Amino acid sequence: MKILHIRNIANVAYNLSIQQKDMGHQVVVLDIIKNYTSEKVDISLDLPMKYSKKDLFNRFKIISANLLQVVHDGDFDVFHLHDAGIFPKDIDIPIFFKRYGKVVVHWHGSKLRNHGRTFGSKFADAEIVSTPDLLEYAPDAIWIPNIIPWHGLSKINRNDDRIIIGHAPTNRVYKGTKYFLEAMDQLKKKYPNVECLLIENKPHKEAMQLLQTCDIVVDSVDVLGWYGVLTNEVQQMGIPCCTWIKPGLKPYLEEPSGIVNVTKDNLKQRLEELILDENLRKNLGGNGRKYVEKVHNNKVICEKLLTVYDRVI
Repeated sequence: MKILHIRNIANVAYNLSIQQKDMGHQVVVLDIIKNYTSEKVDISLDLPMKYSKKDLFNRFKIISANLLQVVHDGDFDVFHLHDAGIFPKDIDIPIFFKRYGKVVVHWHGSKLRNHGRTFGSKFADAEIVSTPDLLEYAPDAIWIPNIIPWHGLSKINRNDDRIIIGHAPTNRVYKGTKYFLEAMDQLKKKYPNVECLLIENKPHKEAMQLLQTCDIVVDSVDVLGWYGVLTNEVQQMGIPCCTWIKPGLKPYLEEPSGIVNVTKDNLKQRLEELILDENLRKNLGGNGRKYVEKVHNNKVICEKLLTVYDRVI
């Protein structure tokens, strides 16, 4: 099967492509913007994320020319569009992609939450969501957990009494960073050995190395209501991760998950419990590692995705 992934949000397309290639499929990942958190993809246009109206025509011209070339050369069976199409209202889905193959839209978050299903996305042959909270906005979609490759990194055990609490937001608003910083200010005053590690604008590899030094990590405290890729990467390291799980989504979370369910109101209290109890941190870390191995198993998830492809082809 020939598959073209468009965009590499949170490295999901890259991670899927590795497993799909191992399974014998021909896969290309095309990214559009400069993405400091992205692993190396097959093709990247390296366009700036932010641009002015005067740059709009030239930007679309560059995207269109490259996209036409890739599609004509590839003869793809499936277009796997992460967060739907490229152009306004995702109009490129019905007028372009559907002419050349089947379209699978894979929703990842803010675009769907903020704007809902667009006109163009309704022409997709299938829809997937990466987190179950998004089913509220796309009720006919299928939830397939993100593939999380085994990175082989473990927590670095330091010979000191410091407790390092990390936070690596890609978007401060969605991750509730202000609540994290408020809680950390209070905790550092009470516990002199507690340190705050805020990781931003770092390449993925460097961010992972910094997270290895942490004893506790906070992922998302507000807005989202489910865990992200960061949580899973930290779970693999055997480090407890705090994030907010909406009450209505708890049935989707297999326990024991190793995840510490926090809100903006109880974050300080839950972090304090972890600071004071090393055994609790170790137990949660071990459970988190097992959770990723089971729920985010590469092969199982790719097989689920292939059933979606097979159904629409």
